[in-house]
Amino acid sequence: SRMSVPKSPGLYLVTLNNSEPISVNAHDPRVAEKAIKVTRSNIKLGKAKNLASRLKNYEKTFGVENVNFRPLLVTDDIQAAEKVVLACVDQYRIRGRTGRKNEWLEGIEPAMAVEMLFDALDHAGINYQNLST
Repeated sequence: SRMSVPKSPGLYLVTLNNSEPISVNAHDPRVAEKAIKVTRSNIKLGKAKNLASRLKNYEKTFGVENVNFRPLLVTDDIQAAEKVVLACVDQYRIRGRTGRKNEWLEGIEPAMAVEMLFDALDHAGINYQNLST
């Protein structure tokens, strides 16, 4: 539920409910068509300075009914945490039109991605407060 999303910096998991592809920039008509499109077969592990406001961004882009937002952890070191996480799921990252790797993933189950994320953070010795109980 929305009440449980803190306004703190941390990492999160997003899954979608839509089967029709939606642009990750659907909220911005100028770039919507150029951006990658995602469906319920994709997931995203991301970082936010404010988890609660990041949830609102996703709802604006994909529609409230399509967004499943799960805060995973709170940490003061989101930059380092994100680096570790993106490295551990690197092979699943989607490439955009320019060939640059995106934070959206394909071919991996959410539970597996979350498990890999916590293993990688523990291995890297990054301090965090686990929210995904």
